[in-house]
Amino acid sequence: MKTINAITTLSLLSAAIPAAAQQPEPSDSIQPATYETLDEVVISARKPVIQANGEKISYNVEEDPAADSSSALEMLRKVPSVTIDGQDNIFINGNGNFRIQVNGKDDPSLSMNTGKILKAMPASAIVRFEIIQEPGAKFDAEGAAGILNIITARRQSNDGYAGSLSIGAGRTQLTPSAYIRAKKGKFSGNAHVEYAGNPFANQTNDSDERIEYLTDMNNHLSRLSAKQQFGFHYIGGGIDLAFEPDSLNLITANMNVRGMDGFIRKYDETNRMFDSEGNLRWGYDRKADNGGLTNFGLSAGMSYQHTFRRRGHHIILSYLYSRGNDKLDVTRRFTETINFQSPEYSYFCMDNTTNEHTVQLDYALPLSDERHIIETGAKTVFRRNDGSGHESYGDSKENLSVDEPTATDMRQFQDIAAAYASYTGSLGKWSLKAGVRYEHTRMGINFRKGDYDDFTTHLNDVVPNAAVSYSFAPAHSLRASYQMRITRPSLSQVNPARIPLSVNNVQFGNPDLDSEHNNKVTLTYSNFGRMIGGNLSLEYSQTDNSIEHYVYSDGITIFSTSANLGKNRATTLSGFLNCNFSAKTRLTINGNVQYVDIKAPDPSSDGSISANGWTGYIGGSFDWTMPAAIRLNAYGGKSFGNIGLYSSSNGWYYYGISLSRSFLKNDALTVALNAGNFLESSRSFKHRQHTASTITHSEYRNHDWNIGVSLSWNFGSLKSQTKKTDASISNDDQSQGGQSKGLGF
Repeated sequence: MKTINAITTLSLLSAAIPAAAQQPEPSDSIQPATYETLDEVVISARKPVIQANGEKISYNVEEDPAADSSSALEMLRKVPSVTIDGQDNIFINGNGNFRIQVNGKDDPSLSMNTGKILKAMPASAIVRFEIIQEPGAKFDAEGAAGILNIITARRQSNDGYAGSLSIGAGRTQLTPSAYIRAKKGKFSGNAHVEYAGNPFANQTNDSDERIEYLTDMNNHLSRLSAKQQFGFHYIGGGIDLAFEPDSLNLITANMNVRGMDGFIRKYDETNRMFDSEGNLRWGYDRKADNGGLTNFGLSAGMSYQHTFRRRGHHIILSYLYSRGNDKLDVTRRFTETINFQSPEYSYFCMDNTTNEHTVQLDYALPLSDERHIIETGAKTVFRRNDGSGHESYGDSKENLSVDEPTATDMRQFQDIAAAYASYTGSLGKWSLKAGVRYEHTRMGINFRKGDYDDFTTHLNDVVPNAAVSYSFAPAHSLRASYQMRITRPSLSQVNPARIPLSVNNVQFGNPDLDSEHNNKVTLTYSNFGRMIGGNLSLEYSQTDNSIEHYVYSDGITIFSTSANLGKNRATTLSGFLNCNFSAKTRLTINGNVQYVDIKAPDPSSDGSISANGWTGYIGGSFDWTMPAAIRLNAYGGKSFGNIGLYSSSNGWYYYGISLSRSFLKNDALTVALNAGNFLESSRSFKHRQHTASTITHSEYRNHDWNIGVSLSWNFGSLKSQTKKTDASISNDDQSQGGQSKGLGF
């Protein structure tokens, strides 16, 4: 039996057709036709690694040969429009304000520590990444950069089972995982579990920070350095079930659980304060001898879909419960002090828990010719967050007293009611999509400890969108779109309670904040060619009321708060190119270039503050199946930094290579060798922040080079997908998503 890639199918079939039948030539006599007899042929089409249409970008992780030996974060670096800085913070088109989902559903455990969890998660647990750049009215309005959706549900259909087992080992972590899917009659389902850990605690990073206090000549310059060695354990798992009693009804249920435990092995910190003349004022050295960060997340939901007799005509009722918990605790000890008075030991702890209940109703009605569809729906979210924490001090670990001014205990609440309507239609080569969404938000804080007043605030947002596409050739299309996205102020940003950060530094929120409204116009050309394909996009975005942090002083105390002061403009040219040179060789290149212009009045003076400049990103991946069926994958990328109103960062880069080979029947066993960022012991990430009262320079060095090996075994055979309802709950409304928070002790 011969297996032939779809790229070579036409030439193969052409070879089997008589030459005279292909293109008859003028002749006085007809020559006898000659034929070639072929063996049995199986034609296998390779799914593209990257697919895009201007509305959404999909990166098919299963089609990447490096997936069996990489982390999910390493795979995410290859997705067009995504950049990840040296501290594992994730950006989409340079914007960190995006929503994150797993299989179209919110996951509380990912929203706070996204980078750390994806760095621990093996890529083999993921089917594909989706970057939904134009979510439309059906999705929550929050997230200026769109939605990152992580798909883990795999395919299954005919009765039977299939699955995979894999294990990877490298310098920094061990990653076993298992997956199984099965179907019997009207029931189907899949389950997965994965672990990643660094039990030897040999991951290290170090940092330096220099803060200049412009208004304080005595405590004028702070120099802080820290070195950290730590380990972690991560375990995740989930199950998806479907019951289809008949062709018109479908019931689905799902549950996902994730947990991570990061622990300190060693932490050393040195801090020195100088006056404006360079004289040492005070200083200290201290160590952290225990503590760590734990993260837990659970989500469980059900959906019922009833399909009417007309194709595409359905109603769906969904419910989702989510719970997340973050705990941080660390004990530190001063080992040396210079003109600095403090108890020898300090202990800090924080415990935050989130609970969500979401109910959603979706209805789709195709019109008579099924080329036009009207969709409408409603959604309610009830969110309760409990947070507490305190610092304790004492002369020994056993004798610590709580510092009451630092103690907090509060309940945050956020209730959202939303409704939407949208239209999708096509006429010949033209297609149109338009919709509008309304969201009402009620949120606030009830303080159970501390001398703070409870408060409640209300927000109302109307969010429209529209897009029109024209297919002027079978593989070519042009798309123009308008999107409005919002960014709600976080609860900390609207909290009016005045919180002392130090003796002369006070922070408070602004309850009069409104949601940011980001307006974006995009023109995209797409070419879905089989050999060479990709897209090119030109985008202009504008925000006239962005929430900006600002600082002012009364001469003694520095106050910091936020207001809707900013006017942000950004013009971005982005695209990717996918080249299938042959069935064995593929090259993918993606990147963007962006000009940013940010302005805001300066509340501390009569002037204004502005920042502008160019930034961008370029990355690529090369796949080659070499002789002896050895697969080579090499990848790398570079970002040219970020620009903010008060801050800027330098560029960063990454690279990696893997070699893999499959064995046994149907390539059931795969062995891979991999290496990443291996040419130097560490990579640095630099950041600068300039406010009216401070100038901060920081450098973070990550010792993340890795060399490892992995094994993966596939068993069974199933081919099509687990049933899913046509709509699912996706709580993509919360602000501050996508940013990872390191141990940072």
